[in-house]
Amino acid sequence: MYKKIVVGTDLSDTARIATDRAAALAKSLGSELIIVHAGSDPGKPLEDLAESYGATAVVESGNPVDVLIDEVESRGADLLVVGSVGMTGAKRFMLGNVSNKVSHQAKSDLLIVKTDPPPSDTGPYKKILVGTDGSRTAMKAVETATELSKELGATPVIVCAYEPLSRSEEERLRRASGDILVQWSADRSAESVPEEFRWRIVEATHARDVLERAEDRASEKGVTPEVRAVEGPPAEVLIDTAAAEGFELIVIGSVGMSGAKRFMLGNVPHRVSHHSPVDVLILRTA
Repeated sequence: MYKKIVVGTDLSDTARIATDRAAALAKSLGSELIIVHAGSDPGKPLEDLAESYGATAVVESGNPVDVLIDEVESRGADLLVVGSVGMTGAKRFMLGNVSNKVSHQAKSDLLIVKTDPPPSDTGPYKKILVGTDGSRTAMKAVETATELSKELGATPVIVCAYEPLSRSEEERLRRASGDILVQWSADRSAESVPEEFRWRIVEATHARDVLERAEDRASEKGVTPEVRAVEGPPAEVLIDTAAAEGFELIVIGSVGMSGAKRFMLGNVPHRVSHHSPVDVLILRTA
């Protein structure tokens, strides 16, 4: 799984939550942990923190976003961990400035640890939620979530959200593509299907088909997941399910589940990362 994990810190209380989570994950997975501080050398406090985790401490001057991304790349790390706030104090939407920028620029998988409010526990994840729409990138999220669940002794819950087209959307699709029934039965890569509809799951039966394929992917890794077809917008389904049922982690691909892109994230992972009540693992699938 993850061999090298980089976590950013400014030694604040909120950053400590992210560091605790990264350390617990590194211990469970047998990963090397690298704690990175951007700015002037804080000396003994950082050394003591790294020693308490059996981690390597790194200090680099520069913009925190650039420092973290450069360290991940130069050290060949495959996971970057940041807190949802902290490392700047400022907020943009519901993410801190650094975590927001990192989420759009990171070239590795990214774990955003929810630090406001702080979690009751920062140990290994036990309840993991993953969303899929059957796209290649979303199925990669299923594979990673099931592999992580197996390593941590957790049972993943795989959700496929379906959202029936409104009357206005049906008319729009007909005008853009011709007969709607023909379009939905055609290959989803057809260029005539508008981008925003290309991976839209509109019926429960479609969702169940996707979940069958997701179950097959999970079983290949020796994991038997729970699967659910849930009506509603994908981002809201994941957020609401995580909040209502006490999940600790949402796993999602950086693109897919909507087709549309905003900056370097798909629309759904962008919404989930900003509004999730729990930690979010964004897989760099672009």
